[in-house]
Amino acid sequence: MHFNLKKKYDFIILGSGLGGLLTAFILSKAGNKVLILEKNPKLGGTLQSFRRFGCDFSTGMHYLGSLDEGQMLNKIFKYFNLFETIEYKKLDVDGFEVVNVAGTEYKIPMGWERYKKQFLEYFPGNEEVIERYYYLVNRAIDAQALYNLNHPEENNDDNILMKSAYEVLKSLSPDVGIQNFLAALNFDYVGEKDKTPFYVHALVSNYFIKSSYRVIGDSDQIANSLANSIREYGGEILNRQKVVGFLYEDKNITAVKTHKEEIFYGDRIISNIHPANTMDLIDNDRIKKIYRNRMKNMKNTISSFAVHLKMKENSFEYLNYNYQYFKQNDVWYPSYYDEKNWPEHFFLQTPPLKMEEDYCNCVQILTAMKYDEVKKWEGTTKRTRGEEYHRWKEEKAQKLINMVEEKFPGFKDKIENINISTPLSFKDYIGTTDGSMYGRISDFNNVVSNYVSHRTKIPNLYLTGQNLNLHGALGVSLSALITSGEFINLKNLLGEINNA
Repeated sequence: MHFNLKKKYDFIILGSGLGGLLTAFILSKAGNKVLILEKNPKLGGTLQSFRRFGCDFSTGMHYLGSLDEGQMLNKIFKYFNLFETIEYKKLDVDGFEVVNVAGTEYKIPMGWERYKKQFLEYFPGNEEVIERYYYLVNRAIDAQALYNLNHPEENNDDNILMKSAYEVLKSLSPDVGIQNFLAALNFDYVGEKDKTPFYVHALVSNYFIKSSYRVIGDSDQIANSLANSIREYGGEILNRQKVVGFLYEDKNITAVKTHKEEIFYGDRIISNIHPANTMDLIDNDRIKKIYRNRMKNMKNTISSFAVHLKMKENSFEYLNYNYQYFKQNDVWYPSYYDEKNWPEHFFLQTPPLKMEEDYCNCVQILTAMKYDEVKKWEGTTKRTRGEEYHRWKEEKAQKLINMVEEKFPGFKDKIENINISTPLSFKDYIGTTDGSMYGRISDFNNVVSNYVSHRTKIPNLYLTGQNLNLHGALGVSLSALITSGEFINLKNLLGEINNA
């Protein structure tokens, strides 16, 4: 076993997903000695992209919101130097998302005034409904100080935060069309009727309605830019170093062990991996069983099935919007679909390679998929899953492509090459036990048992990442601020971000 005795770090961060990278950036910029340990060859978690057939496909960062000048993510990205070498393409302001629900097509525009105007064109005479909805969204936003990059002085007990998103929208109007339009971005947080709180719906919807962009080129650029900055600030990053356990002294962790039998010493440990996986690293006698079980038994969001396509040259037009289709008259359906009828939904996007283009070389299609559908193969590796698995995923891919063909006639004939990802792919690369898209699910029924603090029951072990707050660039950025704020002045940090 190799002991790194010469060097002791102020912080060791487990995992190089966006939460780990942002937290490392903040702490190393503040003058701390920071080490990131990553199990994969590539950095970035869901920021990772992979190259097939000359196309770069993102594993998770499909588009970004609130990136207009002065908006929340714009300020955050400026602070993290993410505009210096990376270009972002703004989606169609009149319809950044086109949603077809059982044959009725809606355009979701950017900006709340456009959004309200579009709503009233689809549903005339419902001024009170849209104004009430807008009021409730802003009430949920105002109750989340950090979302507005303000210091959270105290907990807000506004009961709108933990009401059911589905029930709140249903209470606004009995018209199912109105309910579907207001929840049209549901797949961005894989909402569940009986679990998703209204605040999740409100924050995610507002985030994208404010403005929506795609990264030009691969999403690895974000991870690589952050990694370069961390190194410039004196931080270290080691990949192919899977953490397998800890060393202890009294109640604290003193060091981290990796699968290469290397030992790294640090004063504080921050885990960017799933809380359930983090619990597996902790010796049984170090934390109470009730806490361990709560972290390990939290319900996660559903996983996904994705088809990555190389298109024949100049055959499929670039779409400067995302396209979603729901076969049933219910945008909540993907989270509780019937396996016998799968697929009944798809999300399609065309990743841009440059700022202006008429055609796209690459297309990504995603839909929800339960982990149970691949559970029989969970003990296998990519190379040992066998003929049955490969036949199964090919059949599923063809079903999904056939559904796209219904909405885009001639689509199948334009495909040159195909790559397929299943929940097992997400499990392997992202590290969640069930290939979950967005980690733990927020549940308004179980606020206390579902809550995950950045502090753990071990005094010098902390958490960061999508399981603390919301998922995506929005939630993960906020969780990085929360965790970093434990060690540096959060009010000053927010001031720097607001003035970036």
